[in-house]
Amino acid sequence: MLKSHQNLLQPRPSDRVRIGDRVVDIPLREIAPADGGEPVRITLKALGVLLTLVAHAGKPVSREALFEWVWPDTLPTDDVLTQAVTQLRKAFGDDRERPRYIETIAKQGYRLVAPVAWVLDEPAADPQIDAPLAATAPVPPSARIHQAWRLAGGIALVALVAGGLSWIRRPDAPAPIVSATAATAPAISRVLASFVRIASLPQSEEWPSLSPDGALVVYSRVNADGGASLVLQTASATAPRILTPPQPGQNDVMPAWSPDGQRIAFSRVVGTRCRIMLVPVSGGLAQEVGDCLADDVHPVSWYPDGRALIGAQRPGGKSKPVERALHRMSLAEGRWRRIDYVRSPSDEDMSPVVSPDGRWIAFHRNLSIADIWRMPAEGGTPERLTNLRTNLYGLAWARDNRHLVFARYREGRIYLNRLDTETGRIVEAVAGNDNMTYPSVARSGDAVAFEVDSRQSRIRRVVLADGESAMSTSRQLFESSGSNLLPAISPDGHQVLFYSSRTGDQRLWWQDKRDPDSLRSFDGFVPVPRYPAMWHPSSGTALVIGKERGKPYGIYEVDPARGRITRLPAPDRQPVHVAWHPDPDRLLVVADRGEGRLGLTLYDRSQSPWRPLAHLSDVASTVVDGRRGRIVMSMAASPEIRSTDLQLGDVRPVDTVTIPRRARSMVMTGDGVRVLDSDPDCLWRWRPVGEGRSEGAVCLGKVEWFLEGVTHDPASNALYLSVVEEMRADIGMLRLSAFDAPPADSSASSAVTP
Repeated sequence: MLKSHQNLLQPRPSDRVRIGDRVVDIPLREIAPADGGEPVRITLKALGVLLTLVAHAGKPVSREALFEWVWPDTLPTDDVLTQAVTQLRKAFGDDRERPRYIETIAKQGYRLVAPVAWVLDEPAADPQIDAPLAATAPVPPSARIHQAWRLAGGIALVALVAGGLSWIRRPDAPAPIVSATAATAPAISRVLASFVRIASLPQSEEWPSLSPDGALVVYSRVNADGGASLVLQTASATAPRILTPPQPGQNDVMPAWSPDGQRIAFSRVVGTRCRIMLVPVSGGLAQEVGDCLADDVHPVSWYPDGRALIGAQRPGGKSKPVERALHRMSLAEGRWRRIDYVRSPSDEDMSPVVSPDGRWIAFHRNLSIADIWRMPAEGGTPERLTNLRTNLYGLAWARDNRHLVFARYREGRIYLNRLDTETGRIVEAVAGNDNMTYPSVARSGDAVAFEVDSRQSRIRRVVLADGESAMSTSRQLFESSGSNLLPAISPDGHQVLFYSSRTGDQRLWWQDKRDPDSLRSFDGFVPVPRYPAMWHPSSGTALVIGKERGKPYGIYEVDPARGRITRLPAPDRQPVHVAWHPDPDRLLVVADRGEGRLGLTLYDRSQSPWRPLAHLSDVASTVVDGRRGRIVMSMAASPEIRSTDLQLGDVRPVDTVTIPRRARSMVMTGDGVRVLDSDPDCLWRWRPVGEGRSEGAVCLGKVEWFLEGVTHDPASNALYLSVVEEMRADIGMLRLSAFDAPPADSSASSAVTP
């Protein structure tokens, strides 16, 4: 029976459902009276039984089907189901003899008899969901090392219960304790704050770390030879001194000041080897402590006693088999050991920091749809602190052990924020037009240091026939003072859609290439610049993800020639990627399936609401190869490329890429699916995906840029690339007390949501 009923509620319309006069909060596993009252928490299995009954509301569901759906691959007794139903009846206040909620059907099973209605959130509560995705290209080592963090927009995945409902966890991954802030839209205030650039040389200055008293700052500076060194200066605009002398091919990055103020830990990369190092603040020879996780560069943070470091392998790093979990390294032992805590195998946890009192570990969970979590320092079950679902860039504790400072993406910009972990209140600092990332907070005093990121994206046309000189002879399009990124060429080769901040805000732009004066934007629409727009094979319309002002994010169909944009009634609240299906009544949607994990759903949109036909987890993006009857998929945190048939069956691996994020640069061409990959002999390798990958491969050159997106023009056999040609970051300083300033405008208050 399971197969015939698979995915009937995939995805769910909301995290809350009203059943009779009760409201069920699915993430919290609580049932409460709709008019208020004490909630009753139920077990994970009882929730699974309830959601199965909801999927078949008003219809009998057999005990066999419930066993197969909720207890897959096990041999449960009848008692476990009886206990789950008894618990549900108790939570609903139901009477078995005169049921108002769950009716027992003799020799059949159970039936949900109460009316069911999903509780939809208000549009204003819809969180920010995404930031530009960058599939990093090979670049000089110092820039490549850090930009893997500054540009990565990766994602983590949903873990299904053996083919069951997508929001029921596996038995080995119990649902986390969710704080009150996770169940509601975050309360966000915005304040005006000014900052000072204390380091602003032409070369990039990155990853600041403040001394405990906030008087000094150490950071990594790119050298003239392409390497990187640590430099030290006062927390003001003064000349720095070199702490680790430059060496050919050596990159010293991601410093972290010790709690006692005497040492600095950092990552040193030489060739393909990465080591964790310690250097005295007074200068001298750096000492090796141990290897980096998976021999891949990542930031570290100190435990308050100064005896150990905490870290996590960076997302999109080397493909060595290291669990993307939090690890602890004792300095005396010099070996990383996984912290014992509850997590799903598909979670990607990163940027861990230990509170000054040593009680808590805070960290980011998952990537582009990320949030902040914390757990006791000894491990255990994490709790979710925010409900932002966006890209996060760095995390730091304040000295009061209550507040966290972090950077988050919102509508084309990256802002510094302060989170009150007790109330869930967030204060956002608005300071000019700069991106503020990777904060460091002094353990005493009032100082906050951070990166001021000023990169700019450009679109280039690359002629494939030019071979190894193609990148160096490419031509820049759409010159402007803002960033232009993620172009999408229509199949007929005449039109291009792209995103640009040239007007000061992020917009979707269109141009008919035959008429340069046709360039225009879609006013009132805010796109999510994660993937290029997806053109229909007819070249008449395209699909984009974004929102109109005052509305939540969703999927839109754009008719560029007529200037029309229409919201589609997709049930997903957090769409990430969308693709046309060869069947005009079907659509492929990648969306958040809970806690930042993604899944691909095949929809039948010929009826309302759209009907989910099938679902796959662990999918980041898709390319439809209609001629071969397959869908090619990139995976979220893996370099693997997989394929499936047009019904999402027969999933199999078909390829891998050198750089994990490059898998998302796949495009459909006249001769099949291709990817812009890299190998030791060529930085830009345009090659087929799958069998015969070396046949027809073309090397396009060795220009050292960062790839963000690619589209193929079939009419001229050219590529249009979105690249970052120059990376630059300065070091800024502001006061932590700036977050206590008056609101930025009269409308900003604790009730303002993103």
